[in-house]
Amino acid sequence: MKPVSSLSFLALICGALVSLSGCAGYQLGGAKPASYSGINNIFIPSFKNSTLEPRLSSLVTNAVLKEVQADGTYKVTNRANCDAVLMGTIADVTKTQLRAEKTNTLESTELSVRLICDFYLADPNTGKRITGLQDKTIDKAAVLSEERSYDPLRVNLGRVYGSTIQVVDESFQVGERGALAIAAEDLATQLVSQLSNGW
Repeated sequence: MKPVSSLSFLALICGALVSLSGCAGYQLGGAKPASYSGINNIFIPSFKNSTLEPRLSSLVTNAVLKEVQADGTYKVTNRANCDAVLMGTIADVTKTQLRAEKTNTLESTELSVRLICDFYLADPNTGKRITGLQDKTIDKAAVLSEERSYDPLRVNLGRVYGSTIQVVDESFQVGERGALAIAAEDLATQLVSQLSNGW
C-alpha cells in the first residue's frame, strides 16, 4: 500500500471543506416574514374554542406548542417575557361522509374531519394585532401588485386548516378523538409554517 502524499492529502481536505461549505448558511427554523422580524419570544395561551366539540382547545393548543418548539424559529416563553402573544380561535370543525356501507348509504364507514382555525400575533402590551402594515385596510390586489413588497401573510392572514380521515368502527368515540388529534397536528404544521416562513 502506497503512502498518501501530503499534496494529495491536502487536496482531499480542501475538497471536503468545499463540499461542506454549502451548509454554512443553514439555520434552525424558517426565514421569518419581514413583519415578524423583531419577534423572537412568543407566549401561547389556550386557543378559544368556538365549536361545540369538547376539549378541542387543549388538543389544538398542545399541538401548536409542540410544533413551535420543534420548528425553532420562535422560543415559547411566559407572557411577561414575550415579544408577541399568539392568539388563536378554533372557528369550525366539520365531518363529511367519504364512504358509506354498501347496503346502507346513511351509515358511514369513513369520514373526512376538518378543523379551521384563525390566528394572529398580538402585541403583549396593547393587545393589538401585529401585521407590519402601514395602513389598517388590506387589499389583496394591492398586496400582490409590484408597487408593494410581497408578504404572503398579508394575503392569507391567519387562517389555517387541518384535516384527516376517520375510519368509523365500533369504538367511534376513540376513533373520533384520534382523528381530531391528527387534524390538530396537521393544523399546527400549517400554522407554524405561516408564522415561520410566511406560507
